[in-house]
Amino acid sequence: MVTFAEPQADAAAHAQLDALGAVTPLVPEAGVWIVAAPANAALRDRALAVPGVTGAEWSLVRRADDIAPVTPAPPQPLTPVAMPTDTYFTPDRQANLLGAVSTWAPDLASVGPRPRIAILDGGVDRSHEEWSGPNSPLVRPFSAWTGQESADDWGRTGHGTHVAGIAAAPANGLGIVGVAPGAAGAAEVIPVQIADRDGYSTDATMMRGIRWSVRNGAKVINISAGGAGSAQSFQAVIDWAFRSGALVVASVGNDGQSYSTLNYPAAYAHVLGVAAQCTGTPDPDCPTPTGLAVFSDRNSSVDVVAPGVDILSSVPRRITDGAIAPGYATKTGTSMATPYVAGLAALVFAANPGATPYQVMRQIMNTATDGGPPGRDLSHGDGFINARAAVTLPLPPDDPTEVNDDVSHVKSESAINAADGATSVTAAIDYANDPHDLYPVQLRKGQTVRVRVRGTSAARMRLALWAPGTRSINGGRSAPAAALRKAVASPKLGYVATSTGRWFIDVRGVSGRTAYTLTVTR
Repeated sequence: MVTFAEPQADAAAHAQLDALGAVTPLVPEAGVWIVAAPANAALRDRALAVPGVTGAEWSLVRRADDIAPVTPAPPQPLTPVAMPTDTYFTPDRQANLLGAVSTWAPDLASVGPRPRIAILDGGVDRSHEEWSGPNSPLVRPFSAWTGQESADDWGRTGHGTHVAGIAAAPANGLGIVGVAPGAAGAAEVIPVQIADRDGYSTDATMMRGIRWSVRNGAKVINISAGGAGSAQSFQAVIDWAFRSGALVVASVGNDGQSYSTLNYPAAYAHVLGVAAQCTGTPDPDCPTPTGLAVFSDRNSSVDVVAPGVDILSSVPRRITDGAIAPGYATKTGTSMATPYVAGLAALVFAANPGATPYQVMRQIMNTATDGGPPGRDLSHGDGFINARAAVTLPLPPDDPTEVNDDVSHVKSESAINAADGATSVTAAIDYANDPHDLYPVQLRKGQTVRVRVRGTSAARMRLALWAPGTRSINGGRSAPAAALRKAVASPKLGYVATSTGRWFIDVRGVSGRTAYTLTVTR
């Protein structure tokens, strides 16, 4: 996977890369292309030597994050669905929606328009009673494996159909109800097949799936899978989706109390990472009946916690593991918690027309109920989701500069005023989800610039200044012209410009989260 600092036209990309192997677009809008050639270290070095290329990486393998079932502006009011009559919409069956751990209720689930949710998984069983017929909410299916506009559930476990049901099973009098019930023409679901029959996907299939989802109108993208290892190209695709108005929600993994290994894509910036909550019944995974599940990962990728144990949802009728009836089964894992949050995100978008992914992500995190030590922690992130608060409370302010994590991302809103004197900008930094803010500033050779950031004790930051002509601050092939290496709550930096041009001020979060004021004096 080759990443350019700037998106390339088809002819330009081929002219630059054809000598390396067979070239195809992956997410060209984010500057990412595929070069198919025998794997060798020299190939990567040759790709990195191409002018304008900032990254060259192999496509890593990912795995679905479920485990074996343990048992078989003020928001506008939403038009509530009638009390569902679906067979298993009962406290003993859909405890994740109706039980003590949940603040969801039908009055939060609009029957009016809500944005499309994309389910990137093993596909959705279009013959299932929840997903079939003329009123099916399924639209624009796609397989990132075959390239065909088809995404039936070919998985051996029915993982994709199960995940889709949690997020959006229709309130149709049959089976179960999703958090954001699907409705043909008004509340649609895009099934995207990124996983093979055994639940394994790759970075490339995920990225193709994200591209298809965004280009087909999804504002919420669910990925209940992940694995170790990151890729610059994948972060570029996440950032492109975020800038395009889509929020990616991903599972943090089921590796238990490991604090070291991060699960990607949940650990990427601008992705909402979801851990699993118990749903009221004590068992080995749940010594605390409504606490954090034992298997749920604990690290900086965790943003919120949602119900993820013994979750009942739709599956193909051929699936018998955990089945309570043909077509319905329980599963456990952060895979199951993630679509709960994806459905909630769709409801927040619906209640706040014009909301940005930044606002929706912050809303879900800000309204969560603290679950561990005071404040954000590695086990619970910001806490257990509170659906009612997220849908009904006013949204936080938007940050119009996002995404401004690298040179190719910066918008005109990110620029520091060109006039001499002091200019201030107010923004926020978050080590886990938004670790970089980059601001372009025009300087003359010999001009002195002083930069100061005033934050709070809740976070530590570093400052750096990058020279004109910098293509990327994240590629590892260049260094800033000046940098404050020590991380402090309110860093400051002074420098005399060595050339005239567009310089870049880099505010980098090292720990915690804080609002800050950036003041630049020339």
